[in-house]
Amino acid sequence: MRDELFKKIPRKKNLTQKQMAVLLGYSYSHYVKIEDSFSEPSVKFLRSLKTAFPDIDMNEMIKKSLSSNQ
Repeated sequence: MRDELFKKIPRKKNLTQKQMAVLLGYSYSHYVKIEDSFSEPSVKFLRSLKTAFPDIDMNEMIKKSLSSNQ
């Protein structure tokens, strides 16, 4: 579920994974690991995401992520 959430953001904004990584200040490989659920996003990563996209509802992201882990 979380990977769907992270993939939805760049699609809505017409951004590639590489563009998202640069925008958030992370390497391409690190961004892809988070998007594909191989790594958990850090608080720093989530802050970068919220700064870059202030319209994102982080509460909704967390709620969906928690419900998919149960």
